[in-house]
Amino acid sequence: MDYQKDLDAFYDSINVDYAAYVANTLSQFGSNETLGFRMAGSEAELAAGHFLYQEFNSIGLKNVRKEKVIVDSWEFKNGELYYLDQKNTPQKITLSAYASNCIHENKTFDLVYVGKGTKKDYENIDVKGKLVLIDLDSYIGCQIGICAVQARQKGAYGIIAAPINENQKLPADALTYENFTAPADIPAFSISLKDAHILKTLLIQSPSSKISVILNCYSKVSPDSTSYNIIGEIPGRNPNDIILVMSHYDGLFHNFHSGACGCGLLLSLARALINSHYIPSKTIIFIAHSAKEWGLTNSSFNWSIGGYQQITKNHPEWAEKAFVAINLEGFVAHDEYDYHHIRTAYEYKELVNAIQKIVTGCPYKQGCLIDAPTTILSDDFAYSQSGVPTIISYRPINENHLTTYQTNYDLIHNHFSRSAFEYCHKLYGTIIILFDQMKIKPFNFEKLFHALEESLDFESYHHYKELYFLIHDAKWCAKNLYEFTQRNHFTDSEAKYINQQLHYLYLMIQQSFVRLSWYGANIFPHEAHQENILHLREAIRLLKKEKLKSAVEQLCRVDLNLYAFYFDKKTYQFYIHQSCHQDDEHLTWGRDLLLSELDLYDIIETLQRKHSWEDIYVEIQHLKEILKEEEFRQEKVIEEEMVHLKQIIDWMRSLYRRP
Repeated sequence: MDYQKDLDAFYDSINVDYAAYVANTLSQFGSNETLGFRMAGSEAELAAGHFLYQEFNSIGLKNVRKEKVIVDSWEFKNGELYYLDQKNTPQKITLSAYASNCIHENKTFDLVYVGKGTKKDYENIDVKGKLVLIDLDSYIGCQIGICAVQARQKGAYGIIAAPINENQKLPADALTYENFTAPADIPAFSISLKDAHILKTLLIQSPSSKISVILNCYSKVSPDSTSYNIIGEIPGRNPNDIILVMSHYDGLFHNFHSGACGCGLLLSLARALINSHYIPSKTIIFIAHSAKEWGLTNSSFNWSIGGYQQITKNHPEWAEKAFVAINLEGFVAHDEYDYHHIRTAYEYKELVNAIQKIVTGCPYKQGCLIDAPTTILSDDFAYSQSGVPTIISYRPINENHLTTYQTNYDLIHNHFSRSAFEYCHKLYGTIIILFDQMKIKPFNFEKLFHALEESLDFESYHHYKELYFLIHDAKWCAKNLYEFTQRNHFTDSEAKYINQQLHYLYLMIQQSFVRLSWYGANIFPHEAHQENILHLREAIRLLKKEKLKSAVEQLCRVDLNLYAFYFDKKTYQFYIHQSCHQDDEHLTWGRDLLLSELDLYDIIETLQRKHSWEDIYVEIQHLKEILKEEEFRQEKVIEEEMVHLKQIIDWMRSLYRRP
């Protein structure tokens, strides 16, 4: 593979100033003059998409077009709260909104404080028709969506959430956003720590524990609206093979680092490839997705809607042709971290790590960190489910990202690094060019099977001996397959056949072995039940020792039962239904990925009311029955995994033993 001349010409054509121009210009589009917000289907997002469409054309991309996606649109223009301070002087607070309907001009409400917004926090507090102020404690699993549903169950009109800042990283005047899964008819807002402290002080001093506030706001959600993904191409010599390079252009707040700079890099990479006169072997398709941050109301899987529709509805044929999808999610021009973070498929991890080692100029102390697997939090996940391996520029795993990520501090003048931006140009440009010059998709399935083996706990590892041997057979076959595809020279027709087979093999692996935990982690199917069994057994052991509090803590770790501890039964069941039993339109890319939904609500509630000396025989027996059923489910899931492994082993052998 002779690639150095192509890389040198590409490096010489990099223009970081152009990338910064695109990113900064994009970050200025917003429905809210102060805070930004270019959300799905909004006027600001449509204007931003048209700007990108013009840039796609101006840099020389071919076949530039806007492709329609159907979204729930959200237009957030303003949010202000007025109150009287201790001197009886009117004061204004700027609020951020969540994706909900609330249009008011000088509407008066009573405001009350309800702690963290759990069911206990509402005891003996009249919230009917009022706004409730809460401390949003994501550290204990209290998400804004479930807190909003709980508030409505208690009769509140709407909710205002302040972040909890245990690590002291978040600026006191920062406004934040997290995913809002509640129905749009529950008005929801966020408030800064500083302003929340002012209101809580007034509420404490109020004899009635409430104060009067005036709300001005415009937040409107409109179902079944239209947005657009922006597409452009660099045609390749072989139109049957493609490379997908993507980012998203919608944004929470001004969204410079966690979105706009990814679009800036997207266009700048295309521009540099064109200006260096690189003639690709494969057609390189550049995509700016809409509706990544949010695009669907009343759904547990309400983000990445633009990407999901692009690969499942607009162009499902891309999946078989694509060698890789490179998602420039963001954080490609940021100087607050010690490393640049990439997530990718197990099958590509070693290769991506080898590629990053040949790229010079990394400004980060710890270099470039490569993790696997991919994540549901970026809009390439639907591409992975469709059988396209992905590579993602991802935010580093530490608390420093809290200062900018999904806050009003996500601006170009906060932590912008030119050297980091230049490095990411070289890094992702190198990945594009090297993948373009590969004839066979470089799948190394051995790493996936190694991860599968590592996921088994001691009991499963030794109880299911057949699974153990199958995994080892799979690793051996995967190694042989990888060596076969990388060491041999294939004709064009042979390469086309092998690449097609590798795609469908990877697709089967995604369908057979990728599931989700209730907290969004990619897991293997057996892990859902394996974790539940562990916590159920420990809970039973602790109950026999009359340690009720510790037993309840274990039960809260089973599926989503932490919500059973903190929220009313109707609220808890609403979220279970939303995540598992809605129609396909609302389950989107999350359909069938949650395997277990054990409901321990009644047991947890009963144990919370009991003392250690009281009889808990009934609860123990009930948990034993649940444990037995869960062990049966795990056995069935592992049997299914073994069936799939056998099919995959036979498939791999048939490929590398071809005459």
